[in-house]
Amino acid sequence: MKNKGKRAFIFNAAIGQIFLLLSLTFSVSILLSEEVNASLDYAVGLSSSTSNAAPAITNTPASASWWRTPLNPDGSVVGSSGGASGTGGSGGILNYVGKIAKGQSFGGGVTGALVQGVFWGGILYMAAKWLLPMFGADENTTNAAANALLVAGIAGGAIKAIALQTQTSMFGLTAGQLGFWGGLGIGVIVFLLLYKKEKTQTIQFQCLPWEPKLGGADCERCNDDPFRPCTEYRCRSLGQACRLLNPNTAEPQCAFVGRNDVNSPKIIPKTETLYPKDINLRYIPDTSIRPPNIGVNIISDREEGCLPAFTPLQFGFDTDEPAQCKIDYNHTANYSDMQFYVGGSNYYTYNHTQTMKLPGASELSPMLQNDGRFSLFVRCRDGVEEKNGNAMIEEYVFSFCVDEGPDTSPPVIEGFSIPSGNYVQFNRDNVSMELYVNEPSECRWSTQDKDYNTMENAMACGTESYQINAELNYVCSTTLTGIKNRESNPFYFRCIDQPELADTEQESDRNPNRQSIPYTLIGSRPLDIIDVSPNGTILGSTEVISVDIEVETANGAQENGNATCLISFDGTRDSYSPMFETQSYRHKQTYSNLIGGNYTFFFRCLDAGGNVAESNTTFEVEVDKSSPIITRAYRNKDALQIVTDEDAECVYAPTGNCNYQLSDAKKMSYLKSEDKTVHLAEWKDNGVYYIKCIDLYDNQPDESKCSMIVRSIDLEKEINTRN
Repeated sequence: MKNKGKRAFIFNAAIGQIFLLLSLTFSVSILLSEEVNASLDYAVGLSSSTSNAAPAITNTPASASWWRTPLNPDGSVVGSSGGASGTGGSGGILNYVGKIAKGQSFGGGVTGALVQGVFWGGILYMAAKWLLPMFGADENTTNAAANALLVAGIAGGAIKAIALQTQTSMFGLTAGQLGFWGGLGIGVIVFLLLYKKEKTQTIQFQCLPWEPKLGGADCERCNDDPFRPCTEYRCRSLGQACRLLNPNTAEPQCAFVGRNDVNSPKIIPKTETLYPKDINLRYIPDTSIRPPNIGVNIISDREEGCLPAFTPLQFGFDTDEPAQCKIDYNHTANYSDMQFYVGGSNYYTYNHTQTMKLPGASELSPMLQNDGRFSLFVRCRDGVEEKNGNAMIEEYVFSFCVDEGPDTSPPVIEGFSIPSGNYVQFNRDNVSMELYVNEPSECRWSTQDKDYNTMENAMACGTESYQINAELNYVCSTTLTGIKNRESNPFYFRCIDQPELADTEQESDRNPNRQSIPYTLIGSRPLDIIDVSPNGTILGSTEVISVDIEVETANGAQENGNATCLISFDGTRDSYSPMFETQSYRHKQTYSNLIGGNYTFFFRCLDAGGNVAESNTTFEVEVDKSSPIITRAYRNKDALQIVTDEDAECVYAPTGNCNYQLSDAKKMSYLKSEDKTVHLAEWKDNGVYYIKCIDLYDNQPDESKCSMIVRSIDLEKEINTRN
């Protein structure tokens, strides 16, 4: 908060100084130009002789007479001789400029006021351009103030002209005073609108894992709870030097290991980590380093052992104990002052690897030592000591040199943000993308394979060392246009290095790509959802039932419907989640706990080209826990025919009672195979049918009960017998 307040104070002070300078300059200009006329009149050679002419009428109030001198209609001071006759031509150009400055040109009045405003606006503009840099103002501030003063002068003249034309007097102010205050106000507003302060600053940040404190004074706390044995995680979280003894036993113990260790870690260079391999990098002891530092040179098999510029260099080392290591480009006094963690990791480990992108020799020059080497300084510490760990006092130095010869290699295009061969969304005719190149370059693209200089489309490229990305490459961005649906769209890229030589005498020393890098984007067709299920009503015999939700897609980027489908209960933006079975043209998700009620599911499918298709389905779940009901039973020729209120399977036992198993009974047939509600059994006179029916959800009568008991009687025979 203290730093923030300090910055605010400095900013407000700077604004106040600029405002004061603007106001003072403008005030003086107006006073000199219009209100203090007497001395200026004499300076331009006006006669000082008196005249008996009557005093001219003036619009200056009496109260302002102490700062405004009355003028005659011809512009002379009241009381002076009528003419503006000078001697020796002294009333020439200087006299005319004086009239412009006082607003008396073109006969004064409205035109004179307008010209006066433009005149003083220009004078103030040039004064600000010259004076403000002398007061330490930067370019942006100077430009804002100069433009504001120019507008203020012009606006002041315009306001004065309007006041003279309309003979308006506000707040008792003269036309000149209105012009002054109005112009000043407009100038301040313009300055505030134009003022901006730009500053380029490199900000470094690292997202690192949490690390326990140094030492191990609290290790024993892990052993204090008799009901909760200490674990590896809990033990190590109490301190860097805490270690779990007797792991995976009934008596684990957390202890301070290395309590009496006072030695810092030792660095052992590891040849296996050196990269690139094709130039046979190796370590050799560096005998040029003065004690107490120690270190090695990294050399290649190239001439003088130097490394090629813009090489992704990797090197590494081991430590004799778990250690945390830092690296810096500059010599520092101690471990805490070093900027970066080796490999970007703050872990305490035995193995450490660093990767970096080598700049060109010209970029290295500010950091080179007197003997021409580039050095990286490394220190490590262990986790034992409470305050700083056992940190290395001396630095271990990794040194190397970069080829200083002329750059004769063209840039290498390392890749693209969107891989070649990817699909593009239907009807999307332009795509923003990035190209990654190994050195500062300017890049272009075309839809035809051309030389760099004839390619039509330039890319925006970062060329500063702080603009490299996480893969240590420079980034060029562009928008590819003219992409057509349903076909391959070819593009070609080329780059040229050393952008600092552009438009100089060394332009010919730059190295362009001699061959284009081909690149393809494939236009797609729209993705369609051609089927969703279920629909209508779903029946079940339990409180919760299982329902399969299915989607089928077609067409799309790959033309076979392959897509990833997401499902949602309500269709809101953040409610979608991937279906369990997807990434094909058929997509399925099973819900095994749906209860009775109405359901709507929403689907959103996305293919490889970014095409989106959406749909939904609505269905009802009904819970059916009742066994089928027989609604009719009658004789149909030589068969007993029954009708159920739902699809069912029916059986009967011709003798006995209702207490039988379904598997022991005779199955009734269907009158029609597609209709499972009409059932037939062989007709037997004076027979008894103990019928049980079971529906598709396994609902059936209790074991000792029937759906219906039917007795077959020939009514004609029965009537004859009774008669």
